[in-house]
This record gives sequence, C-alpha cells and structure tokens, in this order.
Amino acid sequence: MKAVIVKPGEKGATFSDVEIKEDQIKGEEVKIKTLRVGICGTDRGIVNGKLDFARPPAGYNFLVLGHEGLGRVEEVGDKVTSLKEGDLVVPVVRRGCGKCLNCKIGRQDFCETGEFVEAGIRGMHGFMREEFVDDAKYLVKVPRDLGELAVLAEPLSNVMKAFDELIFIQKRSIWHCEDSSYGCRNATIIGSGPIAQFFAMTFEANRFNVTMLNRRDPNEIEEKISRTVGYKFVNTSNGLDEVPESDVIVDTSGYPSAFIPLIKKLKRNGALILFGTVGGEKSEITSDMITKFVEYNIVVIGSVNASKLNFEEGLSYLSLWKARYGDVLRSMITKVVKPEETQSAVLDKAKGSIKTIIEWD
Repeated sequence: MKAVIVKPGEKGATFSDVEIKEDQIKGEEVKIKTLRVGICGTDRGIVNGKLDFARPPAGYNFLVLGHEGLGRVEEVGDKVTSLKEGDLVVPVVRRGCGKCLNCKIGRQDFCETGEFVEAGIRGMHGFMREEFVDDAKYLVKVPRDLGELAVLAEPLSNVMKAFDELIFIQKRSIWHCEDSSYGCRNATIIGSGPIAQFFAMTFEANRFNVTMLNRRDPNEIEEKISRTVGYKFVNTSNGLDEVPESDVIVDTSGYPSAFIPLIKKLKRNGALILFGTVGGEKSEITSDMITKFVEYNIVVIGSVNASKLNFEEGLSYLSLWKARYGDVLRSMITKVVKPEETQSAVLDKAKGSIKTIIEWD
C-alpha cells in the first residue's frame, strides 16, 4: 500500500509503497479507509529527526507517520456491534502497556510504566496510509454532521483532557462564581496555533473570560476566529499591561521565556497548565516565584495525550462549535495537501497557517 514513512532519527519523509503485515480482520477488528490526516508539531519534530522517542514498530526499519486520523469503515469483524460499514471514525492514538491499572481501564494516557505505544510516533504505525486495521475499542464514531471536520478531533481531545484535569483539581476550593458559572474567571492562553485556539474556544464555551497572547498581531484568520468566538488577542511584544490577572494560564508554546514573566499575573488559587514542548531554551526561576506559588496556592499541571472519553467529548464540542460559529472551524484548516506533498508541507509550514491536512480520498 501507499504510505508516508520516516526513519526516526533521520531527516525527511517518503511517500512510497510499503508492505505491512496485517492479516484479515479478526472478530473485534475493523478495516478502515483513510480519508484525512492532520499534521502537527510532533510530526514536524519526527520528520526533522529531532524527537529521540520516535521509533518504528518491532520488526520494521521504518515508521508510518500520522496520528491525527479520520477514516471510513470498510469492513467489520463478526464481533463488532458498535460500528458498521460506511461509518466515519477517529482512531485513538495511544495504546496501553497492559500492565498498570490505568492502562487496564482505558486510561493509557496516564500510563505508569511508560511502555505504551503511540500511532505514528513510537512503536506503532500511524495513519498516513491508504488503509489500516484496528481494534474497534480504539475507534471513536463520528457524528454524521461533522464529516471531514472530525479530523480536528485528535488535537482537541488533548485539550479536553487538560480542561477536565483543571476542573477536577480546582475542586480543591470553591472556584465557581456566585451565579454557579465560571463567568468571573479569567483564562489566558499563550500561543495562537490550533491547540491554543481550541483551548480558547473551550474556555469560552464554559463562560471564562479569555485572552490569547502572541508576540505579534493576529493574522487575518486569527482575527476572524477571535472576533467570532469572542476572546481578546494581545500582542505581548508591546508589553504585558493588557494581560489581565488570570485564574488560569495555559502555555502552548513550550518556551519558558513565554510563561515565566506571566507568573506575576496569576491570581490566588490559580493554575498554570503546561502543554507545549520544545527543547534547548533556558530561563531562570527565582525564589520569589516559588514563594508566590506557595503563598498563592498555585498549582502546575502538565498534560499530554487523551483517552477515548476525551475524543468523544471533543467530537461533541466540534458539533456544538459547528452549529454556533459556522465556518470558523473550517477556516482553521488553512491548507490541504496530497500525500505526496507531505514532506514539503511538514518541513515548510506556511506563514499564517493554523492547520495543514493531508487529503487521502
């Protein structure tokens, strides 16, 4: 079959014919035709040879790229009752170790051993291929009204998990407002990529007052999204005066220099969510900052990956936003390419681009 493959540790991606050992589907398995696959920063890191945790499956010297998948069911095993031919599905990315309790109950996003595999990232072929076979328990059925927009479900699932963690942890105190909503709470999002946009939309949907930060003015698409959804966009290259005191700050950049100066903006009993990851940068954390974390009861949350439940939550939000905001979701998909164009799309991210999608069908 045709697939986009990489050799982890080496730079570059190839669209070529590959042979993958997949027997005929078994009772609980499903054969899926790939329709669309999203490209994200993890893919860019792998194609650039910069992620040392990327690895091929056992017995292979290559890895099929891609973890933001959307496909159509072509065939189901005789024990599958939740899906039928023609259904649209989104596959869950991480598969558990089978040893720790979290993995045994479907929360492999909290794997304790670190022996999990992830599609298109480590130890498991991804979805940038013509078709694949998967266990039905790792497939999330897509509402028909969403169609191709469901390709956004994987990045959004990670946001759903982080938001759920925040609300759970903040139950340590009374965090609701007097009217029982979150309308008195301020959320500040660092960055303006797809993950940042989804964080902003999720907080706004839950009545938070949202501010998005970048070191530049918004581009045309970002301006449209912020105006439609109803959050404020601040260019921090002009200083931090316009950034409000915040109950929660979410960093999607991964750069300490982006979020450390904002610690002074955190209110009592606030939270800092660290989501973005990069390598190499160093910034100083002072004892005064530690004192503020202690004296203000500030919590730090690191969050990665998502469970099947989070995928289902994300699909529900996508349906809500499609009805509420019209073409805003579609405008987030700023570029659509063919599989043979994957390498250039990954290595040369277009200026002003939010989300690039590979179209397989």
